[in-house]
Amino acid sequence: MSDIIISAIQKNVAEELRVTLTEFNGHPLCDLRTFVEYRSTSEIGPTKKGVTFGVALLPQIIAGLQDAEAEARRRGLL
Repeated sequence: MSDIIISAIQKNVAEELRVTLTEFNGHPLCDLRTFVEYRSTSEIGPTKKGVTFGVALLPQIIAGLQDAEAEARRRGLL
């Protein structure tokens, strides 16, 4: 499987956060990574900032993010 970009979120003027589905050694993975535009070539590439995990963990990670969103709202942060 080639990388499938699910979402690209502008983090700031220099960086974007990408959610990508990929595969390694036959294992389906989800990658959440910061990408930057290289000044020398104007191409966008990945940084070391990110995390890759098996897609089976997606429901738990989504639930954790929803909990974080609810708590941020409760505290008036969103």
